[in-house]
Amino acid sequence: MSTISPTRFDHIPIFPPGGKDELLVHAIIETPARQRHKYAFVPDFGAFKLMTTLAEGLAWPYDYGFIPQTLAEDGDPLDILFLADQATFPGCLVEARIIGIVHLKKNGNENDRILACAKKVKGIAQTTDLYEKMSDVPQENIRGLCRFLVEYSEEQGNDIVFKGVDGRKKAMDAIKDTAERFKQKRA
Repeated sequence: MSTISPTRFDHIPIFPPGGKDELLVHAIIETPARQRHKYAFVPDFGAFKLMTTLAEGLAWPYDYGFIPQTLAEDGDPLDILFLADQATFPGCLVEARIIGIVHLKKNGNENDRILACAKKVKGIAQTTDLYEKMSDVPQENIRGLCRFLVEYSEEQGNDIVFKGVDGRKKAMDAIKDTAERFKQKRA
């Protein structure tokens, strides 16, 4: 982590109040769904940087971001894909309901993505309300998402290997492991 932190993203807890019991985590969105641009948070500047633009006709299928106070094997916070009916915006703090994990290996490092969806809102119907576990998400959506992640990463010049998907338990294990790595680095 950098010494400059005007956003204080590194102070946002992983779990919102009561979230761990409900399998909810905080997530910071970097790249909104249905956009060609890929953004990434740059801690040294406390800002979001336009990293690349996808080819005409392509777009990010879901909101993409990270879970604060985690540190993945690649040195970045743990990535999260946020399924919701509407796209958010860069820097948006969301409460994300964990449903699973996509396992990837990028350039020799584990580079998993947590798969989550919008928190249920009493009295408001959302498409993702039906998703409690990975098997609830239409398989063509999972296949398309995994294909997108692999093809995008290869296009960026990375060596990427899709290793499968798992459910909530493995996702929570990954969150716990990356939270511990974050704490050790800060100590």
